[in-house]
Amino acid sequence: MGTNKQAWAKPVAVVVILALLAASTPAVAQVYYDPLLDIPRPTGLELALTKLGRGFANIMLGWAEVPVTFDRGVQRGRSLGYLLGVAPVLGAARAVIRTSTGVYEVATFPFSDKEVNYRPVLEPEFIF
Repeated sequence: MGTNKQAWAKPVAVVVILALLAASTPAVAQVYYDPLLDIPRPTGLELALTKLGRGFANIMLGWAEVPVTFDRGVQRGRSLGYLLGVAPVLGAARAVIRTSTGVYEVATFPFSDKEVNYRPVLEPEFIF
């Protein structure tokens, strides 16, 4: 009888230990994540290079405002007269604005104030 008692005691002890370990696993998994504390804020150099890249993107893709403005007019259900008359003029004006903003951002990226001048001048920040 003594050997029979020991035969089932070890598997029961293993099951109890595994159950206790499994019950404590969710407590370990619930770690509070705060992205403001865990992700470092961008440095001045990173902000400056982002401004430089945004400026080059706006210079190279400023012309894309014309088809984007036409497409937005189509999506809103504008008339054919609007799409053929107003949309190209409005798109060309936006293209000039986006391209000149890109030139401004490329020219001023190394001289900007970290707190103020690294935010995008135009919304949306990029054309696409």
